[in-house]
Amino acid sequence: LMNKVVMIAGAGDAVGIRLVKDFLKKEYTVAAALLEGQDAQLPEEVYSVVINPLCQQSATDAAKAVEDKFGAVDLLVVNMDNCTERDEKTILDEPDYDAMKLAYEYNSLGPLRTIEAFLPLLEKGGGKRICAVTSVDSSNNMTRDMRDFPGHVSKAPLNMAMNQLFNGLRPEGYTFRMYCKDPTAGPDKAGEFAVEYFTRNRSNEPESYKHSDENRLVLRDWMGIEIPW
Repeated sequence: LMNKVVMIAGAGDAVGIRLVKDFLKKEYTVAAALLEGQDAQLPEEVYSVVINPLCQQSATDAAKAVEDKFGAVDLLVVNMDNCTERDEKTILDEPDYDAMKLAYEYNSLGPLRTIEAFLPLLEKGGGKRICAVTSVDSSNNMTRDMRDFPGHVSKAPLNMAMNQLFNGLRPEGYTFRMYCKDPTAGPDKAGEFAVEYFTRNRSNEPESYKHSDENRLVLRDWMGIEIPW
């Protein structure tokens, strides 16, 4: 039997590099996209492409290349976080609407563009699982600060987009995972336990079948703790 194929969109930051290494340890065949501007050195056994999160054609071209190479994808991971400096201004300061628009285009629409492009490959694969890397900045209930409004306001819509995708695709056999990365982790710990969460079947865990992670959309952190939306 051939190894399962995972596509990691956003493999060039510390979390992405950890994802690549951990999926290889689990003997997945790894296809990975560096986001435009990332220059990480990926292991030679990884098939690599480039995606510009701001460009639909870029995602479409990457999907075509992966399809030509592998035919299908079992698991898709989107790991896209705005590559700009954290904005230390607060919501009470003069707003930077251009920064907000760019962050939204990158953090929310970038993953959607990628999911749209790779959905036909997921249909051909046997895994049908969509995973997203996000942060607690996306949670209304967990956010306690006023700073970096562009970052905060661009990540919350990704939660709703994944929710809508879940509503439409869960009846078709798809499952979803949303992983909140540790904001304090160094490069060696970034993305820790993400792959374990992305690959585990949670349908037989203590929660009832109706309320398992297979049948609802859940935000979990690197310790497996559920994050309130």
